[in-house]
Amino acid sequence: MERDKKLILLADDDIDQLNQMQFHIESFGFDTVVAGSQKACEDIIAERRPDLAIFDLMMENEDSGFILSYKLKKKYPDVPIIIAS
Repeated sequence: MERDKKLILLADDDIDQLNQMQFHIESFGFDTVVAGSQKACEDIIAERRPDLAIFDLMMENEDSGFILSYKLKKKYPDVPIIIAS
């Protein structure tokens, strides 16, 4: 029986960084969903539950990563978060 892949949510406004993270994480066998802005990430959080989230700290706002962390934890308190900057 094949095991379901874990879903990693990536949010970063630097498209090159986002693509590199996505490439490496998928090379380890994980599925990814990516957001290039805080708003796009909020839309994803509203519809999907990731197994892990990796947020850039500073996107549109200096505290976008903290805002996204708050919103994700409010909806899915058990999902671990990594803040990358």
